Amino acid sequence: MTAATTRLSFTLVLPDGTQLSGPIVDLRGWPTAPTRTALVRAVHAGSPVPETAPAVLGQAPGPAYEHVGLLRPGRSFDRRSALASIAVARGIETPQDSALASARRQLRAAPTPLDTSELREARRRAAEAGSKTERLRERVATIRGRVTALREATGDDADLSALADAEDSLAAATRRLSEVSTQRVAARQRLALLDARARSARDDRDRRLQLEDRIGNLERARRDARVSAVEPAFVAARQRIASRVSSHDTAPRSDALIDALAAARLTPARAPIVVAPDVVALLGGVAAAADVLTGPLLIR
Repeated sequence: MTAATTRLSFTLVLPDGTQLSGPIVDLRGWPTAPTRTALVRAVHAGSPVPETAPAVLGQAPGPAYEHVGLLRPGRSFDRRSALASIAVARGIETPQDSALASARRQLRAAPTPLDTSELREARRRAAEAGSKTERLRERVATIRGRVTALREATGDDADLSALADAEDSLAAATRRLSEVSTQRVAARQRLALLDARARSARDDRDRRLQLEDRIGNLERARRDARVSAVEPAFVAARQRIASRVSSHDTAPRSDALIDALAAARLTPARAPIVVAPDVVALLGGVAAAADVLTGPLLIR
């Protein structure tokens, strides 16, 4: 049994309804072949897709597909990011996994930040209630002084009428002062409560920041551990592929392409990799490319 028959198969459905299936689909010379970008997009999209777009039916792409899904000359390659993704795809565990999961649970359970708009509104209401209370106190004091002066004066019925009006005004102002004073007390109590919550929220915020810093440090450490776990295999694969490429083509090839080919070899076989014909030729033909790249292939 050959490598080509044991690898995963997939089906490519072209916009005209044509279906091509197998572990390797070769579109070289196909008159209506979609672009490489459209094919990569189809691998990501799965099915269904718009009638004018190709569809790829098969395994969903893994976490490393964005780094190895399209192999063509002149491409760029983020080596560390790719190796970390390959480690994820291969299910490699790290010493940071447990601590990172715990820190993320703590962050999800941490209190949400306080809505500062509510605190600002409470401060505004408390300030307004205080100003209104002071103005009413001054008004009550003024009216009370007038009442006192009228009571001390001796005069005719007009004076008695003015006194009655002043006393009515004093009673009304006093009632209003009592109401506003009550509102002021309530506003101050509300503000004190929110201030206490704000102090607690600042402590919570500090704890959240500490957790976020811890998570960031753990993520970086886990990323480093993942890279270190697959780097030896990557270096070995790269040396093998560089040797194979040099035996078929004496022209210098970019390190990025060689890196991408090595990464593709290490990535667990799932969704089809879109490979440019130049890369197939560089590896020595379809059979050689299938030997180097262990997953299903879509040559375009």
